[in-house]
Amino acid sequence: MLFAAALHEGGHILALRLFRVPVEGLRLSAFGAALYAPGVARLSYGRELVAVLAGPAVNLACAPLTAALAARLGWETGYLLAGAHALLGFFNLLPIPPLDGGRALSLAAAYCFGPAAGDAAAALSGLVCALAAASLGAYLTLFRGRGALFLLAALGLLAGALRSAADWGLRKRA
Repeated sequence: MLFAAALHEGGHILALRLFRVPVEGLRLSAFGAALYAPGVARLSYGRELVAVLAGPAVNLACAPLTAALAARLGWETGYLLAGAHALLGFFNLLPIPPLDGGRALSLAAAYCFGPAAGDAAAALSGLVCALAAASLGAYLTLFRGRGALFLLAALGLLAGALRSAADWGLRKRA
């Protein structure tokens, strides 16, 4: 999983380098890594969207390649790596801030309808998706006797979505 995460961040870094945006730091959190690149603010919506989607794109491209290599070589661990790539790629596309999918939705809506609409779309979709994930996690944990780890992750996403919604509300009032 760490290898898949490193390649994911490498995809972001490669796209930022392509647009001549220096990466000045990396912060690790419960949900992965966040790059510190203040120069992103000068990018157009389209270029920032490319940089945001580059990480999941690397994972989603590596998943079938790794699976094919594993099948060809009879490499059992390769299937786990392929699964890690697929899981990380799809997970990061969820439209929940602070995940890449939440930022991508915000950028796309901002491009079409303005920055306020982008913030609102990301905040609201994040809340809906995180609440759905937390509900599923609670159901699995309480009624099926499994899913506690999923519930924990969903609650973390819900906390991020609530923070994003609160930030949006504060910006809206200002």
